[in-house]
Amino acid sequence: MKGGEGMNLGIFFGAALILAGGILQGTFAVPMKYARKWSHENIWLVFCFTGMVAFPWILTAATVPSLAQVYASTAARTLWLIVLCGLLWGVGATLTGIGLRLLGIGLGFAVILGLSASVGSMVPLLVLTPEKIFSPQGIYYLVGTLVMFGGIALVAVAGSLREKAGGAQGRPAGSSFVTGLLVCIASGVLSSLLNFGYAFGAEAIENARRLGASPVWASGVAAAPTTTGGFVANLLYCAWNMRRNHTFSRYWIPGAGGHWLLGLTMGAFWYGGLAAYGMGIFRMGAFGTVAGWSLLMGAIMVSSNVAGLATGEWRHAGRRAKGYLFAGSAVILAAIGILSMAQGS
Repeated sequence: MKGGEGMNLGIFFGAALILAGGILQGTFAVPMKYARKWSHENIWLVFCFTGMVAFPWILTAATVPSLAQVYASTAARTLWLIVLCGLLWGVGATLTGIGLRLLGIGLGFAVILGLSASVGSMVPLLVLTPEKIFSPQGIYYLVGTLVMFGGIALVAVAGSLREKAGGAQGRPAGSSFVTGLLVCIASGVLSSLLNFGYAFGAEAIENARRLGASPVWASGVAAAPTTTGGFVANLLYCAWNMRRNHTFSRYWIPGAGGHWLLGLTMGAFWYGGLAAYGMGIFRMGAFGTVAGWSLLMGAIMVSSNVAGLATGEWRHAGRRAKGYLFAGSAVILAAIGILSMAQGS
């Protein structure tokens, strides 16, 4: 009885951590709305450095013993593959920031998460194990992906209706809904490459565990170089925009000191969400690999929609547009559930 109670408590605590991680990830972009004296590239660069470089390496160095030896014992090809996945994922992260500005937090996350979840599930199946495409697991993935596309279509209709009703509050002047939708689609596809960084980093993760790292933190040896690769892509994008728009000097304008804290908060929320998810699935045990991913995506979806509504993105959209948004989000959550069932089939 005591063992069962301990197991149930572990699952409950793990689920709570994953929910907290999803809320942090779903709301990380909210501070960006209040950095009004900076351009997008200013706040995005501060976020990327703190969330993709500083926090990942500080946490990894603090929790993984013999870190230099871990990398020294890992094949150079493996490390380059991790960084390459990070670079491509970084392009997707760059597009995420642009897409959230163009479509808003709620609608943008719905499209990006939906595609990232589908592509992240289907591509490894098609590339690594094509013989499983018509197995029970493959059929779950196919059905989940089709349902996902249906949900994305519904939220796209919601965005179109919002556009006709006057657009999203706070969206850049002159921006197009279609442009924002295309940017979020590209972001969703490329964002799935973060999972490939973990997959290609299996050798480094195993070396970390062999050298004494806890299973809770060992994955950091793959996450840190992957997110650092992502930072490089974002750095190039932000530097190019600062040069083109002459916005680098905005870092030092009077009254913008609090904007640095907003960028730091974004990075803490974003990477804190990833860390909470890693701890959560470990505490949930085998159940975490099946339900944890679905729980995280669901928490991000719900919290991002709540954040979008709370910050006025749908203030003038009308009941019909909001109805399509809620229906589409519900369908996307159902698709995520179907995809998570494939994990355990």
